[in-house]
Amino acid sequence: MKKLTLPLAVAMVLTAVYVTLRIVAFDLIGDKIFAYLLAISLAAISVLAVRLINRLLFDVLFVRRSGREAPALLRGLLSIALYIAAFLLIYRTVLDREIGLEILATSTVLSVILGLALQDTLGNFFAGISLHVEQPFRILDSIRIGDTIGKVEGITWRTTTVRTNNNSLVVFPNSRVAREPIEIYQFSSLNRRVMLFPAPYSVAPERIASLVKEAVQSLPDVAPERTPIVRINSFSDSYVTYELLYWVKDYMLTPDLDAKAKERIWYVYRRAGIEIPLPTRHLLVETLEPRTISPADDERIILESVEIFEPLTAEERESVLRSAVCSVYAPGEVILRRGDAGDSMFVVKKGKVEVRLTSTNGDPHAVALIEAGGFFGEMGLLTGEPRTADVTALDEVEVWEIHKPALQQVLADNDQLVAALCEKVADRQAKLVEFARAVPEEEKQMATNSILRRVRRFFGLKHRDSPPT
Repeated sequence: MKKLTLPLAVAMVLTAVYVTLRIVAFDLIGDKIFAYLLAISLAAISVLAVRLINRLLFDVLFVRRSGREAPALLRGLLSIALYIAAFLLIYRTVLDREIGLEILATSTVLSVILGLALQDTLGNFFAGISLHVEQPFRILDSIRIGDTIGKVEGITWRTTTVRTNNNSLVVFPNSRVAREPIEIYQFSSLNRRVMLFPAPYSVAPERIASLVKEAVQSLPDVAPERTPIVRINSFSDSYVTYELLYWVKDYMLTPDLDAKAKERIWYVYRRAGIEIPLPTRHLLVETLEPRTISPADDERIILESVEIFEPLTAEERESVLRSAVCSVYAPGEVILRRGDAGDSMFVVKKGKVEVRLTSTNGDPHAVALIEAGGFFGEMGLLTGEPRTADVTALDEVEVWEIHKPALQQVLADNDQLVAALCEKVADRQAKLVEFARAVPEEEKQMATNSILRRVRRFFGLKHRDSPPT
C-alpha cells in the first residue's frame, strides 16, 4: 500500500491544482498551459493506475493461482508497457501531437540496428523472461548444466549465477540455460543420491545390506524420511559392486556425505571382520566333481536327525553326509518349482521355506512351513518323479542338497534298507495328507509297496525278497 499512497497523493494534488486554476484563473492562463497541467495530472494518475494494476494482477491473482510471488522482471516489463501506452495516449489526445512518419522510420531503422548489435543480449533477455515466468528452479535449488553443478544464487534478466562446492561463482547466460538440458535438485525436497562401493563375494548380500544401511542411516544431513537402500549393482572380477541409495534435502552436501558414508563402511567392515576387496586375478582349474562342503558337528546333528535316514547305519549315514552340497538362497527365491524333474532332496540348515500347492481354481496357497532341521523333496531323490509343489525361501536360506548318487551304492548293497526307507517315506506321505490314523495297515503296506517299486525302478535295483510286513 505504501507504493500506492505517494502516487495517489501526488495525483490528487495535481488534479486539485488543475481544477482550481481552471476555475479561478481561466482567463489568465492560456490553453497550452492548461494542456500541459492536465498532461502532468494524467501522468500522475497513470502512475497510480499502473501500480494498482500491478498490485491486483501479481500480488492477488498471480499468488492465488500459482501459490508463489510473481517475478520482478515480469512486473517491470508490464509496467514499462503500460507507461509507454499511457504516454502515447496522453501525447496524442491531451497534447494533440501526431507521431510523425519520420519518427516511425527513424525508430524502425534504429530498432533493426540495435537488434543486430544486441542479438545475444536480447536472446539472454527473452530467455530471462521465460525463466522468470516458468520458474523451473529457484534460489537455493541445485542445478547441473553440462559438467557444472552448483546452488542457484541469482537469476537476472540476463544471467543465472550458481555457486559450486569449490565456493566459486559460475555465471551462465540465460540463452545457454534455456538451450541446454538442466538437471534440477530442488532444495528441501528429497533428492536421491547413488553411491557405489565394493564388497567381497564371500559375504552374503543380506549381511552387507543390513550393516551398511544401519551405518549410513545415522549420518547427519541424510533425510530420515526415507530409509537408505543397498542393492547389488554388478558382479566385478574380484568383488561385488553394491549401490547405496540415500536421500538428502540439500544436494550440494552429497560429496561430503559420500565421503562420510565410505568412512562408516570402512569402520563397519573392520568391526565385522570383512576385508575390503582388492583387484585380484585367480586362475581356476575346473574339475568334474561337484564341490562339497563337509558338515560341521552341529550341522551333522541336523542331517542325522532326518527321519527317513533312520534305517541307515552310522557308516552309511556318514557316506551320504559326505556327498551333501551346501547352497544358499535369497529371500523370495524359488528352490523347487512344481513340475520340474528332480533327483535330490533338501535339508534346511538355516532359515525358513514355504511349501505351496495350486488349488482347484489355479491360485497357489501355502500348505507347510519348514524350518531348520526339516527336509523336503525326498520323493524326487528316491523315485525321480517331478516335483509336486513349489518351495520358496522366506528369508535367506541355507540348505544341504543330497543327490541320487549318494544313495546309489548304499541301496544297491542292502535290499532290506530299500524297504525300510520306503516305509519311512510312506509314513511321512501319510502324515502330510493327514490320513495316517484313518488308513488301515493294509493300505499303508500297499503305499509302501508302490513307493518301493518306483524306487527300485529309479535306482535300477533288482527285486530280491519281499519287504517285511
